[in-house]
Amino acid sequence: MIKVNLFVGSRYLVNRRQIKETVQRVLNEHNVDNVQVDISIVGVRKITTLNEKFLQHSGPTDVLSFPQQERGQGQDIPLPEKELTHLGDVVISFPEAVKTAKRFGKMVDQQICFYLEHALLHLLGYHHDDH
Repeated sequence: MIKVNLFVGSRYLVNRRQIKETVQRVLNEHNVDNVQVDISIVGVRKITTLNEKFLQHSGPTDVLSFPQQERGQGQDIPLPEKELTHLGDVVISFPEAVKTAKRFGKMVDQQICFYLEHALLHLLGYHHDDH
């Protein structure tokens, strides 16, 4: 079972079903099950605050991922089969998605799902320097 908790600011219209289907598809492709993922769609102020606080980068960004465990941690700790493991949190900037979608001629929901897929891969331990 894959559980998706989706938190969306009230003024951001997103395709919730498409977001949840993206999570299911990506995690299924990587044979990941029995996890929970928390996803937040936020504005510029929130993404800027998180980016500056946790990454020490100034200004807004498009997407942030916060894994629950770093790669290699907890892999030899047996978890109860019926318990969901919290994979991590994903925070996506709605305004950045709008801006980027316009630049590339995409729908905003497509851009959000692109960011989401990228962030999920980070939660699974894939990083930019991996080949």
